[in-house]
Amino acid sequence: MTMKSPLIALALAVFAAASAGAAPDPWAGLPAAQRPALGTPALVGVWAMPKRITALRTLDGKAPPLLPAALALYRKNAAALKADPNSDPVAKCWMHGVPRLLYAPYPVLIAQEKDRINFVHEVNHTFRIISLKQPMPKDVADLDPLWLGYSAGHWAGKTLVIDSTGFNDRSWLDYSGLPHSEKLSVRETYRLVGPNTIEGRVTITDPLTFSKPWTTGFTLVRKPGYELKESVCSRDRKM
Repeated sequence: MTMKSPLIALALAVFAAASAGAAPDPWAGLPAAQRPALGTPALVGVWAMPKRITALRTLDGKAPPLLPAALALYRKNAAALKADPNSDPVAKCWMHGVPRLLYAPYPVLIAQEKDRINFVHEVNHTFRIISLKQPMPKDVADLDPLWLGYSAGHWAGKTLVIDSTGFNDRSWLDYSGLPHSEKLSVRETYRLVGPNTIEGRVTITDPLTFSKPWTTGFTLVRKPGYELKESVCSRDRKM
């Protein structure tokens, strides 16, 4: 399936030119009013993790600092998953949530504009639109909780920072059954460390689940010439 959005087409065209050794203007296909500021890192393109991560760990390789009740729930989730893979929330065709969506074994297309970053995930055609202009709603606690939460982004130098909160508690944080509550807050950072590599960090704060905030990481690499495929959840398909 070829996706026709101008932003997606732009991202794929830039990526194809880069893979061919050219040095394209990453914003050439955007109207001037929509172009990111001069010097903004170009995250446009299709990206994927080089290897699958199923169980999140801290940056130093330790288990997340679960509180006793959350640890018991984690063990219960893991046991249920071992006995029946359909106990996984995504097996019910529920959304992955954040940050699990990042760790799904499917590529993601990133398309940039001046005031927003668009993430189009191949898995279940899930998309996130992150505003770089609108701040986080002040009344998130009074809003309906969402699978992907409420997000706001900004640039800190050359690093893209995305803060999200206002989640429901029906998703897992990873593929091993790591739980969270509706008090979850997530900070993602994306930094280009080479023309084809993004180094990412995810900081998780949830006072009802973890004894302290903790950080994990991920790496994304470009996928030259890749076009997103149709991937729609069904009960007999692994997500």
